[in-house]
Amino acid sequence: MTDLEAHDPDRTPLAEQQAVLSSDLTSAAQARRVVRQILQDVARDEWCDSAELAVSEVVTNSVLHARTEIEVRVGVYPDEVCVEVRDHSSTLPSRRDYDTEATTGRGMGLVAALARAYGVRSLGEHGKVVWFCIGDTDEVDPDALLAAWDIEATEPPRDDRCVEVLLRSIPATLWLAARQHHDAILRELTFWAIEHESAVGDIGSADSARSLVSTALAAALDRARAQGTARPPVPDGYPSPLPWGPDSLDLVVPVPADAGGAFAALQDVLDLAERLAVDGELFTRPGLPEIVAVRDWVCDQVIAQLAGVSPAPWPGTAQQRFETDVNDRADRRLPDWDDAVVTGARGPVVAADDANRILAVSPALAEMLGWEADDLVGRRVVTLIPPQLREAHVAGFSRHLSTGEAHVLGVPLDLPVLARDGREVMCTFLVEQAPTTTGRAVYLAWLDPLPSPNA
Repeated sequence: MTDLEAHDPDRTPLAEQQAVLSSDLTSAAQARRVVRQILQDVARDEWCDSAELAVSEVVTNSVLHARTEIEVRVGVYPDEVCVEVRDHSSTLPSRRDYDTEATTGRGMGLVAALARAYGVRSLGEHGKVVWFCIGDTDEVDPDALLAAWDIEATEPPRDDRCVEVLLRSIPATLWLAARQHHDAILRELTFWAIEHESAVGDIGSADSARSLVSTALAAALDRARAQGTARPPVPDGYPSPLPWGPDSLDLVVPVPADAGGAFAALQDVLDLAERLAVDGELFTRPGLPEIVAVRDWVCDQVIAQLAGVSPAPWPGTAQQRFETDVNDRADRRLPDWDDAVVTGARGPVVAADDANRILAVSPALAEMLGWEADDLVGRRVVTLIPPQLREAHVAGFSRHLSTGEAHVLGVPLDLPVLARDGREVMCTFLVEQAPTTTGRAVYLAWLDPLPSPNA
């Protein structure tokens, strides 16, 4: 029995069409044509746009994540059209915890918003079927529709063929931000490869490797929240979408003993994507250095532990290299922007670009923090951020680059600033975005030092 028959086994479709598609991005266009043609044949054009959009999302997800042959079946009934898409990957859709404004990861939520009925059915080792029906609109709760695909995270399967890899002190917020960046850049890389007829490595294996870590992390964060051990990653009153988690997390990930190649593929594919982003070949911005570092650390730990090496903890972001590592990963071109508003300011002001690179500082800020202004220009913003807040800053800024969301712009915040000698100076911040002529973003932070509590 197919999923469409399970939806209503007693009905006979007015028209039915099936197609077998290959695992490449041209399949989404083929699926759209199949859906549109059968709906036009039975004079149900009013369902075409929604059905085409939904089938495109489902087929594209199969191409990107399953990378197997795809079977599409369309059945038209008097009050709806039902579509099922089968691939041969046993991995079911899973929760991604993306921001509302994310440029990726919203496909199944979009299908849920369009459809009057939808579902996913596991075929075990033979794959899965994702199905949906679109027709005469009923009154529905949009929030419930969008939540329908928010499938609860489950622990990865544990069996004798798996090795339990220990990721000690994994930075949960940083990995989740990295995953969102990876999904966006890998999706664009796949389209780039189709357009340029170029091999880009084993994206399917890379996606499987990421999924192992992300599924285990989502389950661990759920447990922490249920147990009341989750904490916000930023100080009280700070407007942040970052998920809550435990203060420290040692994550156990069951990994197949032969998965080392998949994690090596993840590094290779993402390295290529980052190089293309740096060269301006992709719309997605290059990953911040910490985003690249946490990915490399996870992959290196999995590969090493599968070879019998003992676990090593995440070394954290309070490292000198992150304060100066801008040229290899960031866009080397500076924004076309007049820095006189900063260099001529009487109070403490700092300007940075969308590579998190300091463009200009006012004399008052340099004096307050014990720096020469010329020594700060060209360094990264994390130079001025206390170590305990760096991962949250990088995660939040990375999400901002991926989604465009801006929770802190125009909102006064009281936070510490790191001086050159290690002192923390409490200040009220006001961050604004300045216009440029090239489309590159520039951010201005106006600082007002707060009185010392001991004064």
